[in-house]
Amino acid sequence: MLKWFSILYGLMSGFMIFGLNRLKRITEDRSEKDLPTLSVVIAARNESSNIPELIKSLKNQNYPADKVSFWLIDDESEDDTYEDAKEAVDGDNRFHILKTDPDSAVLSPKKRALDTGIRLTDSDWIVTTDADCTPDEGWLRAFAKFMQAEIGAVVGYAPLTGGQGVVEWLAEGESWSAAALAASGIGLGFPFNAMGRNFAFRRKIYLDLGGYGFGGKMASGDDDLFLQHIASKTNWKVAFAFDPDAIVPSKVPDGKNVYETKSRHMSAGPKYAPGWVAVGFVGNLLFMGLALATIRGMITGSGLRSIGKAWQIKWLFDSLMYGSGIRVLGDPFRGFKAVLAMSVAPFAFWAIWPKALFGTVTWKGRSFARGQVNK
Repeated sequence: MLKWFSILYGLMSGFMIFGLNRLKRITEDRSEKDLPTLSVVIAARNESSNIPELIKSLKNQNYPADKVSFWLIDDESEDDTYEDAKEAVDGDNRFHILKTDPDSAVLSPKKRALDTGIRLTDSDWIVTTDADCTPDEGWLRAFAKFMQAEIGAVVGYAPLTGGQGVVEWLAEGESWSAAALAASGIGLGFPFNAMGRNFAFRRKIYLDLGGYGFGGKMASGDDDLFLQHIASKTNWKVAFAFDPDAIVPSKVPDGKNVYETKSRHMSAGPKYAPGWVAVGFVGNLLFMGLALATIRGMITGSGLRSIGKAWQIKWLFDSLMYGSGIRVLGDPFRGFKAVLAMSVAPFAFWAIWPKALFGTVTWKGRSFARGQVNK
């Protein structure tokens, strides 16, 4: 076990470090006349408490007013999301507050809401974020640096913030780790992961690919599954927004909701491209095997020396990845939380994966068996 764990985990870590170190920062700002037109599209369900702060953040964006529009689509909310959004906009004509199209053929509710906005706008680029996000005023301007001629999609860092308890802190660390993995895949030339809280793609690509038809039954995957579809079906390149001004903070879920949120995200895993399914299977096998061996060793008292060495190797590679991730993402304290989260992950996966693959995941009052819309 120690031999195979060392080889496989070392290889996976080495590739990740290599990918992170291939990324380059773009420092030159684009002139105003060269900036693309953007439409920021947000699907919002039961977000009444977050809407005023979100709209305030969007109003403060320093992007040219004639080149940006904001589309907030109410996803069948059961609260006053739609009414509160209308009030918060206060006549700003850059904003469009709509309700999801009930006649849309898109099955996934969130994707249906996003699709409603995407098809109504005519901008060059679509940028997605969530209703509980609060980007700084320079977000869109920094993001646009990476929308170069050969680029079809841009992935940004979207850290979870505001954690008060241990579970929430670990969730913050996991979000840092996920962003580092996303950046690494892009650096290697094999993009596979994105955060819908900070994601952009050309509208033409979306229309050419038939929108969210790929993986459209999955409750999750409007970000990573669509990114993989772009990578596999087009010749467009993908960029990672390697810029501190392009970060979009988001509120961490309450501790009691972290488990449900992570299960929903991971439920899209089986729909990943076959190569990434294989990589994920090996990685999860290593993690879950290490957890099982550790528990067995603690119960029986056997093999503890080998198990201890396996953990030492894991922490060594995690620390090396942490160093490379800091170069791209910054945020060292949240990166430290990521190392802690990676130590808990082998045990947590035993609880999360069965629910994600075979159970029912919930999201804002909706339930999805095996993460899918069943109609």
